[in-house]
Amino acid sequence: MPAALNTGMIVASLAAVLGWSSPAQASACAPGGAEPDPAALFEAVAPAVVTIESAGDGAKTVGTGFLWDRAGHVVTNEHVIRPGRQLTVKFADGRTARPAMIAVAADLDIAVLQVDAAAAPAPVSRGSSRALKVGQGVFAIGNPYGIGVSLSRGIISGLDRPVELGAGKRIDKAIQTDASLDPGNSGGPLLDARGCLIGMATAVVAAPAGLSRVGFAIPVDRLERTLAGLIDGAGKVAGKGGATGVRNDLGIMAEDAGPGVRVVSVAPGSRAAALGARPGDVITHADDRPVAGVADLTAHLKHQGPAGMRLTFQRGKTSRTVEVLLTSAGS
Repeated sequence: MPAALNTGMIVASLAAVLGWSSPAQASACAPGGAEPDPAALFEAVAPAVVTIESAGDGAKTVGTGFLWDRAGHVVTNEHVIRPGRQLTVKFADGRTARPAMIAVAADLDIAVLQVDAAAAPAPVSRGSSRALKVGQGVFAIGNPYGIGVSLSRGIISGLDRPVELGAGKRIDKAIQTDASLDPGNSGGPLLDARGCLIGMATAVVAAPAGLSRVGFAIPVDRLERTLAGLIDGAGKVAGKGGATGVRNDLGIMAEDAGPGVRVVSVAPGSRAAALGARPGDVITHADDRPVAGVADLTAHLKHQGPAGMRLTFQRGKTSRTVEVLLTSAGS
């Protein structure tokens, strides 16, 4: 979890055809007033916390995320997502899934992934960051150094902290905490004593001697506003507020193949299914122009001509070029 973050988008979903419903609100937070039981809190929340592995070039990095809603959306930091690498989401029970990225708010270091809602556990219960007080107890759940999902405890040390994250990223009103946040905790939930989400662990600043660390989290109210702008009820990605994303009706989930775009899944009855696309196919060219990645392909699809465009699919050593006309051209 570096203090200065330099990140970008690795995977994207071509998701308009998936028809996600409006995200369901998380369940209510536990009643307050009693002394918090850390063991009970961890047992209740940990199933909604996931480990995100980013692998490529012989290296693997580990971060944290958590289930945001019952539609299978997973929230994490953008700097957890490494460009050109393969992502794996690992659930608390050991199951794994290949996610699709919906959108990122690069300037706020926020990313949203999507996993199969039917296989996803219940989301983290959300609280509010409006009435937080310095000195109140908090808990952080994450995967420090990749050793396993862990719980740490501390207090809110400060509020409304301006934190420069580097590469144009900034949190204007971060939550400061002395709960232990280490590399691998990035993207994990910061919880109040009731186990309610109040923020997302994002950055630490270490003293010059490295003897002490100050942690910062993005407030949950900031997350709510940002995610409302990134995802709507139809799975559409809004391109504002520093967000980047893709939308079209080709009907595939895809990831960067470096170069090209690898098909991860094909929606039944979609245009891609009619063209015979299969998971594992790589889209290499659009109108005879090389495709660098998902963002590049999306740009081509949005600017297709009235006659459509040609897409070249590579399957093993065989390639074929097909004509495609998308009804959402230019939308």
